[in-house]
Amino acid sequence: MPMGGLVARSAPPLRLPGEHFAAALAFWLLGACGLVWAAPDIAQGAFPLPKVVAVTHLFTLGWITTTIQGALYQFLPVALGLPIRSERFAHISFTLYAPGVLLFVGGLLASERMFMLTGAGLFGTALLIFAGNLAATLRRAEARNITWWSLVGATTYLVSTVALGASLAGNLQWGYLGTDRFLALGVHLHVAIFGWVMLVMVGVAHRLLPMFLLSHGAPERPGRIAASFLASGVGLLLVTHHMLTPALVWLIAAVIATGVIALLLQAALYFRHKKKPVLDPGLRLAAVALGLLALALALAPFFVVQGLAAPRLATAYVLTLIAALSLFVAGHYYKILPFLIWFHRFGPLVGKRPVPRVVDLYDVRAGNLAAGLLAVGSVGMILTTVVGAVTLARPAAALFAVGAVIVAAQMAMISRRRPEA
Repeated sequence: MPMGGLVARSAPPLRLPGEHFAAALAFWLLGACGLVWAAPDIAQGAFPLPKVVAVTHLFTLGWITTTIQGALYQFLPVALGLPIRSERFAHISFTLYAPGVLLFVGGLLASERMFMLTGAGLFGTALLIFAGNLAATLRRAEARNITWWSLVGATTYLVSTVALGASLAGNLQWGYLGTDRFLALGVHLHVAIFGWVMLVMVGVAHRLLPMFLLSHGAPERPGRIAASFLASGVGLLLVTHHMLTPALVWLIAAVIATGVIALLLQAALYFRHKKKPVLDPGLRLAAVALGLLALALALAPFFVVQGLAAPRLATAYVLTLIAALSLFVAGHYYKILPFLIWFHRFGPLVGKRPVPRVVDLYDVRAGNLAAGLLAVGSVGMILTTVVGAVTLARPAAALFAVGAVIVAAQMAMISRRRPEA
């Protein structure tokens, strides 16, 4: 039974999502610092460099996927009325996952294949445990709504992402992919982003965006279309990636693009029907993230036409997608973490003594500053990569990094808030 929209009676202890959020924020800071370091190489389109690959995985595996795991542990009891099937396995997967990502990234940077493969084995195993735990939970759910179907698809494509990633990691040791390694990389990337992350985004946004925006009465058909087309497009890519023709590539791109357009339309409808007069930092970040997603959609046809023949454009396209997802995740921290801390530490005192409001747990002005810096830094990095302005890439990345530090610092301060004695 829902309690306050983000917490249900069957919700896990704060420790389970909390440990994931803490690790994700640490990866967020590492990724932001790494972005400043690798910015000139990114602006040149040097995506195969180990430092660029390492920074990419700090955001995708470290920041985005770790956050999704923690958020789903908190979200499932509210959305489906069921807690995660096994909290024990949830903790086990986290214990394997965080060190595995660090070992993998460290192995990439140090050119130590044994470290890299060991790390990949650890976090790959952790993701399979997580997927199995999530699948067992979904199987028990009675509701079959947009959220349920989106999470079923996301779980399926998470397993596919792990399998494709394992193939790429093994190729570094044995080289069996040959000239197909870049095709395999592209398939891995698109399955991970559109099949795993974006389907979760559809399922979660269906419940959370209307709640955060105080939006009522918005049509929800675009959300169902988004889930259907994203799942279908990614499935078609997986089935046919060994036999791709130009016509098939365009068909897959069109199906996935339709899903993204439907997602953007659904979000626009939620924002249009909002009753919230002023957007807080979290919703500002979500709005910027959706704008970046639209920009990635605009870059996608050029990527399909030119592919790796235009490495800067290809890098800018991927960078835009990752920036969009990263800022969407960051925006939800401003909504979820303050409420959880308030609920667990201040909620029991309501009616007994004065307590702060949820919004009083952080400085809104600092949050808006962070949102602005992250937005400007993201757009700056994308533009410098498109035009190859190497000297401007690092300042743009530095703006992003400062915004990331503000977000992490605010989340750390929120997590330490306790009632005064």
